[in-house]
Amino acid sequence: MARADRTESRGGVAGLGPRMRSLRQRAHLSMRALARAAGVAVSHVSNLEAGRVEPTLATLRKLLIALGTDIGPFFSDDRPAPAGCVFRRCQMRSATDAGRTLTFILPSRPDVRLVMLDEELFAGEIPAFESLEGDLAGYVLSGELWFEVKGDPPQVLVAGDAFYVPAGRPVRGRCHRGESVRLVTAQLKPQEAAGRSRRAGGRIP
Repeated sequence: MARADRTESRGGVAGLGPRMRSLRQRAHLSMRALARAAGVAVSHVSNLEAGRVEPTLATLRKLLIALGTDIGPFFSDDRPAPAGCVFRRCQMRSATDAGRTLTFILPSRPDVRLVMLDEELFAGEIPAFESLEGDLAGYVLSGELWFEVKGDPPQVLVAGDAFYVPAGRPVRGRCHRGESVRLVTAQLKPQEAAGRSRRAGGRIP
């Protein structure tokens, strides 16, 4: 298991800082603007780009979404996306930090509009609430998930239970009873969610 402040992937995270700086500059954002959009400290962005820290997966995902991409494409940039409609386990990338392991089920391709993750959450992490740009769906495979949508009473989900959260509603989940939990989640890519939101807004008189 990795340290809490490290993010690792199959293939490593060499060059994480320069890659993040390149994405930020391509998006024409200052460090301060990126930090504000992602809800993190400016010093964290600065230290990340300088290679002094490596973010948790949760923080990295916030930064990438603020940059108009997501964690799946970020970790898939260095290998060709598999073609066709079937994807083998050996083709999938994984990333791990002290709080979770994410396996990217679907490839990063322009014609694939969903981000689908096989997630394993480890005991100990109590994440902050997160508001997502796209609707989020999930299905629990094993363990017990402490699941909370802000404003609603928390619930414990077990294997076979599912959830669906509309875009914009703050949500978080963690292990219950100190055991790891495994689930599959799916949501629209940030670009697709933003496009759908604009189209829906355009229909309002």
